Amino acid sequence: MQALHERRSVRGYTAEPIDDATLDQLLDAAIWAPSAVNAQPWAFGIVRNRALLHRYSELAKAIYLADPPVPELAAMPELVLRHLRELVSQPGYDLFHGASTLVTIYATTIEGVADCFLAAENLMLAASSIGLGTCPIGLALPLMDQATTKNELSVPAGMVAALPIVVGHPTGQPPAPTRHPAKVLYRR
Repeated sequence: MQALHERRSVRGYTAEPIDDATLDQLLDAAIWAPSAVNAQPWAFGIVRNRALLHRYSELAKAIYLADPPVPELAAMPELVLRHLRELVSQPGYDLFHGASTLVTIYATTIEGVADCFLAAENLMLAASSIGLGTCPIGLALPLMDQATTKNELSVPAGMVAALPIVVGHPTGQPPAPTRHPAKVLYRR
């Protein structure tokens, strides 16, 4: 329960890298997530190259700023798209918040995406429990799921980017957000 209450989406990181043993520990936590019929429909892509992270940040921002919007964003409500465009167009905006590591969880089938979210939660809770910060980066999804990006990273074409997550050493701990009480629809 402590890890659940203390985990935060961190948006500021030091340049200190995550060592291989720690990264392997986080991936091990992720693969212990439950999955439908124990299919374990996940695979992981890891980027720790700062130049590549910078290039991907710029490419992802360009996707959001394209006019007309790319098909992945065309169905998004105009107000939401406008807000995201304002966010990514801020001078110096880094989509990955300066983190040293990006872990993208790929679903091996489209039906496995929900199970990948469970693996993501395990990874983020494990990171928090050892003093690391994480932040899911939904803004990177269109880029990480593009055929050209998947080809560059040797991701099989049939896999689906489920959730990119940055991991790193936080520059500080964000304050606890508030929570609304549980909305119970029925108890029978």
